[in-house]
Amino acid sequence: MQQAVVIDAVRTPVGRASADQGYYRDVRAEDLSAGIIKALVERTGIDRNLIEDVKWGCVQQQGEQAFDIGRIAALMADLPIETGGVTINRNCASSLQAINDCAMSIRGECEDIQIAGGVEHMDHVGMNDGYNPCPGLFRKYTEAMMNMGMTAEYMASKYRISREKQDAYACRSHELAAKATDSGQFESEIIPTWGRDSDGRKVLLNGDQCIRRETNLEALAALRPVFNPAGGSVTAGNSSPTNVGAVAMLIMSEQKAQELGLKPMAKIRAMAVAGVDPVEMGIGPVPAVHKVLKRAGLTLDDIDAIELNEAFAVQVLSCLKMLGIDETKVNTRGGAVAIGHPLGASGARIATTLLHRMRDEGSKYGIATMCVGQGQGVATVFESMDN
Repeated sequence: MQQAVVIDAVRTPVGRASADQGYYRDVRAEDLSAGIIKALVERTGIDRNLIEDVKWGCVQQQGEQAFDIGRIAALMADLPIETGGVTINRNCASSLQAINDCAMSIRGECEDIQIAGGVEHMDHVGMNDGYNPCPGLFRKYTEAMMNMGMTAEYMASKYRISREKQDAYACRSHELAAKATDSGQFESEIIPTWGRDSDGRKVLLNGDQCIRRETNLEALAALRPVFNPAGGSVTAGNSSPTNVGAVAMLIMSEQKAQELGLKPMAKIRAMAVAGVDPVEMGIGPVPAVHKVLKRAGLTLDDIDAIELNEAFAVQVLSCLKMLGIDETKVNTRGGAVAIGHPLGASGARIATTLLHRMRDEGSKYGIATMCVGQGQGVATVFESMDN
């Protein structure tokens, strides 16, 4: 069976979804997507005529993100017309699913050289734009379960995660992301991208917009709960913001990499998806991690590096509690609370950060995992090719 390997993984800086201040307020999702694909092709030196498919994650597939943005991005990136393009939606895990789909295609001896990634422009296409839920869904579930903030509040109550712990974790995310940025740890994964600064000047951006160096526990404690004002604990400060960004990853079979003389970053060792009750969708990584470790023939003790998407601080803390692991090898360069959560791009973003972490830290095994709206979890095990 052919094994899928990752040659390289790159991303744009993550911008804030803001019509007034956002990095990409006048940059379209298709342009961001095409730009990061072009950068990946140029950096790896891959012959674009060898690329067979582009698998692209995107959640809100309407407006500028409609009509198969994966194919549109491939055409705009000057890939051959023979290169296919598909857009994948597993909500927040869309681009992690795109990575897994590439690996499955390679294992099935279908398309070989592929680009996986994703995009989300949460300024131009809002998270709830056009959403019209089917009344039949609510015969079994309350409408509140479609509100991610309310599911986070439920987890805070069920798993007894205090407001203080949530704020402390959020502060950690910003501190680590700022440290990683200032020390150059993100330089190998970020492709400088044109956008606008807060004054409207066109600039070449090279850092994530939502990291707050000045954040402290006192400032976070002063924020009011957003989703349950009467007694909740989930605030704007301990939740991920709304964002804009794009990510791209070159994936092929190990055999093809050898033929082309390309050195992979890692092998995609195992993949898993799991469903959970939608009212606590944030716990999805727990069964997904257990499932993927069993498939990989590994235990948590074998894993050196973990990237767990930070939809909410309480969601990460609940998962860590249930998995029985501490924070020491989790999101050591900060997470989505600080860096941001551009839905369709987030899965590939955490995988990209994970792969660069693994290389820098000399890690053998790493896991990228995340919760998914409406109650799912996805997890992927990567194995370094250097150790």
